[in-house]
Amino acid sequence: MEIRTIRYFLMVVDTGSVSAASRALHVAQPSLSRQIRQLEKSLGFELFVRHRGRLHISPAGTRLLPVARDLVTRHDQAVAMMRTLAEGHEPRLTVAATVTTINDVLAPLAAVSRHAVLNLVEVATAGIADTVSSGQADLGFSAHPGATDLEVRLVVRFPVFAQVAAGHRWAGRPTVPLPELVREPLIVPTRTYSARRVFDDHLSRMSGPLGRHTVQEMDLPRAAQALAARGQGVAIVTDEPQYGLHPIVITGPAEDERVDLPLFALWNATHYAAELIERCVAEVRDFCVHTFPEAGEA
Repeated sequence: MEIRTIRYFLMVVDTGSVSAASRALHVAQPSLSRQIRQLEKSLGFELFVRHRGRLHISPAGTRLLPVARDLVTRHDQAVAMMRTLAEGHEPRLTVAATVTTINDVLAPLAAVSRHAVLNLVEVATAGIADTVSSGQADLGFSAHPGATDLEVRLVVRFPVFAQVAAGHRWAGRPTVPLPELVREPLIVPTRTYSARRVFDDHLSRMSGPLGRHTVQEMDLPRAAQALAARGQGVAIVTDEPQYGLHPIVITGPAEDERVDLPLFALWNATHYAAELIERCVAEVRDFCVHTFPEAGEA
């Protein structure tokens, strides 16, 4: 079973017909049909069936489809890696993460690192694991990895900050307990942001989710910081302080508990560059611990 033939199978699936696939591949239609039949013969089942004159993928072909895509992705990754190594360079890793993680951690690291060569791809938290599983990224960083077959490693924990304007009565204090904090007007990002979900999870253990009368929701953490800088409330974010804001670490309902946002690394344990990925993860951890004084080591 050759990679070329697997590519033919995938193109037929993606285009919906042998004729369309032959045009896309610049391969004669009889030759493409013959290759598909040979693949079916070697596998022992039909990959496509005709119904009412149209070609449809068979149940067996449906089972083969994700494996075929994975084979092609791994083949392409391996070829790219070998070409890079032949040129005397380490392979470039494609890393999927949220815009906050990219802006605050990965891009600053890439600017100073002597080792990690990173292609950074912005992906929403819910899609990071799938992006890595599908081979579109070699490595992902997520606060919520979910259930996955990928290798998952806790890298660091970031505090969720209550950020206040310089003239606020809390400016200068290092911590604020959650029960005291929720008595203030709060400015929070929407629940699409991991920091908000972590904050709400801690809050629900104390008194339930935030009520509309206590909170302003903003689409972006930077917008929440801007309102806090105008004195309109306390911004709940993990981002670096902006506009002269003072960051205060939030402690949980329990006195020794901190409201933290975990950062997990996700990658395929059988990845051809697994050793390089692990070195990259370690470098991210070390960068976070040395750059962000309040970050906690995993």
